Amino acid sequence: MMPEAIDAQSQERERRRGIAEGLRGILAVLNSNKPLDAILDYITLYAGRLLEADAVAIYRLQPETNLLKIQSSHGLSREYLQHSTVILGQGPTGQAVNLGEPVAVTDIEHATDVLTRPLDPEMTRLLKILSKRYRSELSVPLIVKQDIVGALNLYYAKPRVFTQDDIDLAVSFCDQTALAIENARLREQAQEEAVTAERNRLARELHDSVTQTIFSASLIAEVLPTIWTRDPDEAQQGLDDLRKLTKGALAEMRTLLLELRPIGLGEVGLEDLLKQLAEGVSGRIRAQVKVHVEGTAVLPTEVKLAFYRIAQEALNNVAKHSGADNVEIEIESIPGSSSRSRRKKADSDPPAFSKSVSLTIRDDGLGFDSRYVMGEHLGLGIMRERASNAQIALSVRSRQGQGTEVLLHWPEVEH
Repeated sequence: MMPEAIDAQSQERERRRGIAEGLRGILAVLNSNKPLDAILDYITLYAGRLLEADAVAIYRLQPETNLLKIQSSHGLSREYLQHSTVILGQGPTGQAVNLGEPVAVTDIEHATDVLTRPLDPEMTRLLKILSKRYRSELSVPLIVKQDIVGALNLYYAKPRVFTQDDIDLAVSFCDQTALAIENARLREQAQEEAVTAERNRLARELHDSVTQTIFSASLIAEVLPTIWTRDPDEAQQGLDDLRKLTKGALAEMRTLLLELRPIGLGEVGLEDLLKQLAEGVSGRIRAQVKVHVEGTAVLPTEVKLAFYRIAQEALNNVAKHSGADNVEIEIESIPGSSSRSRRKKADSDPPAFSKSVSLTIRDDGLGFDSRYVMGEHLGLGIMRERASNAQIALSVRSRQGQGTEVLLHWPEVEH
């Protein structure tokens, strides 16, 4: 075999190896949590490198207007980008999207030779701008679940005859781009569903706690004048109940408002969150709710939120099912030790997490027999799932007629 042929084969193998590595890199980016625009920018950059294009653009179809607009590009001039909107069916891009198949243009100045529809003035102007820097163009449709959503365009400064291998490789990049678009759509859909679920949960909390508490307070307020004329001592007890109800409703409203803020719960200490929960539940039940705090819990945000959510579920169970006269919440935190604690702590140093945090919620209510309570009953399944995800040890102890005790323990994870 001639040395020239051997060199050509070696170069082709190297090119294909680079393409394979580039595709693997794109797959890694697709599996990341990067925003769609960042992923598309990555694809346009690598499409240009691996397909040896001088410029790349990803067009997205706007179904309501039948216009194609650039969402990501690399190497195109500012003049072109200012006039880059394409009508469906017009030019190489519009035709590729309209027909659902690649369109290769060897000479942009004579693009009409391969186009099936006459050019309108705007498209003629756009191709004229493009021909100042580029001679060839390949436009490949983006297909997501059999729906054409746009096109991937490759532009070359020199005339180029596109082989079937060139087109097939461009199609593979389009498949990657379509996957990125679909993944972004699914993430957005999942986020919308999560937001809806959270709104529904807050609505239930508002109905089950605050609304009922305020309704009870309004009933007491209505009958107080009549009771006062008949029995001032009983009326005084009614005033005490009214104060307790309004205080509890205010605490629960503060908690709900915190939950409506994106970082609300994360910026409040666990001890304060537990005190608010205690005040809120005390407004719904005729029971003494005491909170005992020892130390300050310094926890990763996800762990603190898990403690909070589990405590919230446990206290809701107390309010709805226990009939308790007394509820105790105890939280004990042991400070963590790290290399930072053995030197002077700088202002920029993050706090050392607690070595361990224990939380106990205990009531003297009706209790239940765990042998006859399913995991989903009383939210126990959700509590266990939250604890497991945050590496919190959870145990629930209860006997009929002897109350219930929920214990949480978080040890710092050593790496």
